[in-house]
Amino acid sequence: MGYTLPLAGHALRDVEGDGRFHLAFDDTAESRLFLDGPFSLSAGGDAEEYVPPHPEWVRDVLLSLVGARVESARFDRHSNLRMRFAGERELFVPDGPFENWHYSNNEGTWLHGGVGRVA
Repeated sequence: MGYTLPLAGHALRDVEGDGRFHLAFDDTAESRLFLDGPFSLSAGGDAEEYVPPHPEWVRDVLLSLVGARVESARFDRHSNLRMRFAGERELFVPDGPFENWHYSNNEGTWLHGGVGRVA
């Protein structure tokens, strides 16, 4: 993977939304990651995939990451996104037929990942 989101060293601050979730981070740029497609979470090698519309209990799974520092947030040119958190936890958003993820911050950065590319 060759591209990074500016999240390393920052922690997940909150999880918002219903069915489709918005992750808010504690950086000064107020970074947000919108999960609009399937994603998986893994810990200790065990991965669980979640497909939208996500039931409300999936929010609790994401909330378990609140306070966890991001070690790396990388995506490839095909829009596969992989975020590694402290404690060997990982969020993976694969490329899909739609825009599966969106990143934005208050510094004007907008990225849309899906349909085989990042725009």
